[in-house]
Amino acid sequence: MFLGMLLSAVGLMAVPASAKCGKDCKHSLTSAFKACKAACEKGKAGKSCRKACSTEHRAAKAACKAASNPTPPDCGAATSSTSTTIPGSCSPTGMVVKGSLTATPGRFNYNAALGLPGANAACNTHFAGSHACTLAELQGAPASDLACLKDTAAMTVTSFWAIDPNAAGLSQCIDDVVTNQNWEYGTAHTASRGQRVTLNNATGALGSLETGLQCNISGNNWVACCQ
Repeated sequence: MFLGMLLSAVGLMAVPASAKCGKDCKHSLTSAFKACKAACEKGKAGKSCRKACSTEHRAAKAACKAASNPTPPDCGAATSSTSTTIPGSCSPTGMVVKGSLTATPGRFNYNAALGLPGANAACNTHFAGSHACTLAELQGAPASDLACLKDTAAMTVTSFWAIDPNAAGLSQCIDDVVTNQNWEYGTAHTASRGQRVTLNNATGALGSLETGLQCNISGNNWVACCQ
């Protein structure tokens, strides 16, 4: 009986206790959460983005608590049973989408050039051989290309201008006053408007197409670069 009790006690001692989510991880997760929210648009336009950040943060904390030995930067994401991505702990696969330019109003101004020519040039500068992604290319890209995507300034990407060469110019921020080129319009004096899709940066899922956005004051959105 004594031997049985001794073996039982030894067996219990051999089972390692799950480590707690330490201060370093808590600080890392909180910093990532704040950075995620900071990248969202202000007010109502960024509500879904901030909600996604909160959901991601809760899942990240749960993963950290469930891990046996959580340490920054992943804090248990690799060993936890959860599939939720912790901000900053993964890298996009880059199969179709190679990266992203910084967020901009509907009047693109990259590489000292306006509109799509400037965006295409900037994409090629940062990601050789790439061009500004069309909406169809974004929708056809694997989610792993978009999850955890950051722009060239290391900001978290949460939305894209919906570039569609087959759409009417008045939905593509066309400069219908001077150049008649898409993504060059910068005021609200005509009927020219833009379109965008939101991005759940945690999962790589795109939202529904939003239309009728004023090109100058509807918030900045990103331009992705595709191969």
